[in-house]
Order: sequence, then structure tokens, then C-alpha cells
Amino acid sequence: MCLLVMIVFLTLDLVAKIWVRSNIPLYETSRLLKNFLDLTHVQNRGVSFSFLADYPDAIRIPLLVGVSLVATVAMLYYLTRYWFELDFFTRSGLTCVIPGAAGNLIDRVVYGYVTDFFHFRWYETSFFVNNFADCFISVGVVFFIIPLIFNKKIG
Repeated sequence: MCLLVMIVFLTLDLVAKIWVRSNIPLYETSRLLKNFLDLTHVQNRGVSFSFLADYPDAIRIPLLVGVSLVATVAMLYYLTRYWFELDFFTRSGLTCVIPGAAGNLIDRVVYGYVTDFFHFRWYETSFFVNNFADCFISVGVVFFIIPLIFNKKIG
């Protein structure tokens, strides 16, 4: 079941990015939810918040592809190797994070950047632009954090 979910998440991410690249001109914005969410086509050459985006392609692309590839393969190995020992939250977190990491990895390998399009903001304050892969990674991190919050010993 988790494999099917990961395939669906990865497919949704890749299809959405293809659609955005084909139908939305770069930097064009359309309002989705007033004062909260816009559809804006951008190319993120770095990682979160465009960190490392200013590095030359010859350094940036191999670095980001290498780190992403190692992380994705390591998570896949961990999920499959320890499947029966993992709790629900860890399995669910990895089921979300792995396709997110893979989707952004594919973009970096093919294009040298990641296609982002969900522009989150609060009225005139802009926060970030991301994609489905980033949303899946964020949800996965929440799954990892939940047991930490509720299993914390008081006293």
C-alpha cells in the first residue's frame, strides 16, 4: 500500500510540474486563494528558500543531485529493511518524504533546478513558493514530529 501511495505522490508531483512548465509562463502569477495562495511558476536553483542558488552550476547541480540521491536511496533502504520494526508514524513519514525527495531529485537531474508553483503568502507578506514534493516532505516531517510531541515525558 505504501508503495502505491509513493507512486501516486511522485506521479502527482511530476505531472503538476510538467503542466506548470507547459502552461504557466515563468514568473506569472494567478490567485488561487485570496491573500493566502497564488499559482506562480518559478525555478528554484537551490534548496529551501533558494539556499545555494547562487553557486555556479558546475558545483551546485552535482552537490544537490548527489545529496538528494544519497538521501532518497538511504530512506528507501531504511523503509524496506526495517519495515516491520517501524511504527505507523515513521512509515507514514517516509511514505511522504521519499516521493517528495525523488520528485525534486528528478527535476534537478533533468533541468538543473526545481519547478515550484504554490506561492504562500499572508496578504502582502510573501513566505515561499513550493510544489507538491515540498508539501509531501512537510507532511512527512509532521508524521515524524507527532510521536515526539505526544511521547514526551513530563516532569
